[in-house]
Amino acid sequence: MGKLISPAFTTWPWVKWSEERELDIALRDGDKVWTWSEVSTQINRYANGLLQQGVKRDDVIVGIAKNCIELVWLQLASVRIGARFAAINPKTPSKQLHQLVTSIAANHIWFGEGQETISGTWHHLQLINAEYGAVAATWQPTRLATLTFTSGSTGNPKAVAHSASNHLHSAAGLLSWLHFDVSDSWLVSLPLFHVSGLAIVWRWLLSGGMLVMPTEQGLLSDLAGVTHASLVPTQLQRILDSGETSQLALKRVLLGGSVIPTELTIAAQKQGIECWLGYGMTEMGSTVTVKRADGEPGVGNVLPYRELRIEEGEVWVKGESLTLGYYRSSGIIDVANEDGWFETKDLGSVINAELHIHGRADNMFISGGENIHPEKIEQVLLTHHEIDNVIVVDVPDEEYGQRPVAVLVSNTGKIPAKLVEFTQDKLAKFEQPISYEIMPEHLLISGIKISRKLVKEWVDSLPITA
Repeated sequence: MGKLISPAFTTWPWVKWSEERELDIALRDGDKVWTWSEVSTQINRYANGLLQQGVKRDDVIVGIAKNCIELVWLQLASVRIGARFAAINPKTPSKQLHQLVTSIAANHIWFGEGQETISGTWHHLQLINAEYGAVAATWQPTRLATLTFTSGSTGNPKAVAHSASNHLHSAAGLLSWLHFDVSDSWLVSLPLFHVSGLAIVWRWLLSGGMLVMPTEQGLLSDLAGVTHASLVPTQLQRILDSGETSQLALKRVLLGGSVIPTELTIAAQKQGIECWLGYGMTEMGSTVTVKRADGEPGVGNVLPYRELRIEEGEVWVKGESLTLGYYRSSGIIDVANEDGWFETKDLGSVINAELHIHGRADNMFISGGENIHPEKIEQVLLTHHEIDNVIVVDVPDEEYGQRPVAVLVSNTGKIPAKLVEFTQDKLAKFEQPISYEIMPEHLLISGIKISRKLVKEWVDSLPITA
């Protein structure tokens, strides 16, 4: 662990940096750059633009767009006037979008360029760069600032409420281990509607480094001038396969995903890229544990400002980054138990101070009297070079009760040959899938995580028999 970083600010983070590092570059979007002074001015102007459109303190503002600079301005301007900001996946089908927006009683919606709009009782916002003026709201770090929908991988998405203090503590804990300072730059390489993308913005605000927006030129081009990026393994693999890593300034990568191939991290290290991995969740504002990738199965040590314990095999967490609760139109619903712990439903153990995750309690099913953890089967299948992603779900079976079926995202578009032989010495007979299916396109639009619930519904519609 490096130096413990304090998340304490006495004013808005961008105001602090505009006073201390006025002319340093803070933000880059393609060829356009902003200094910290300009960032601070822009946020105030956009905040005034929101006020002029009737946005009030505690109003809920929704942004629906792919990653873009406007989404960053909107989030920070919303927080600046004391409103609550939520970004939603722009690929969400309109019916579900309606449900999500209604569930948080949104007052205003901003739609990005080319985004299909939906109508309702809310006001359609514009991003107006209004004349600079005084904005009344003061810095109150514990106020509700953002709403982030969980992936809904096992049920309906929930709106997770965080304060600026939650986000800054999340960032401070991670950056106490993974070095990122004023000389560094972090690419917004993951969606801002997901907690892992949102966390990049708050690490930037904490550190005073540079935030870099993605362009239409592609990931390799976007990485050319940045030192840090949050990636999934397939993205890193493509970068290494390009043979152009020598052109990059990339120093550190924070990897997400259930399985990080050891060969991948070794190859990256040879190119001078440090790979970090961890364990986290929306409710904790992103990362809870982290480590340098070392090929071992653990997911790292607990970061500062968090606590973790194992209770009857289940991971419990709490700390300064823990959500204020799940947000509904009726108010905030607490997520913690009476002792302040959030019961994650993740199954795990701590070995030599390092957390090991074994699966999820609510994914487990029983086949012929044996407990089956889909994650174990998924991890084995993900070691196959043709498989990019996989979700294992159960189907009913008269003899065994339930049996596993694997739904694959294959880089060839086909089910790899001889998968039964591939799993034979890696999985017990009762763990081996009775069927392999290719993931349909419509299940791939939900963001970073594929919805296990929707995959299960799709599989249930198929004529699969053991």
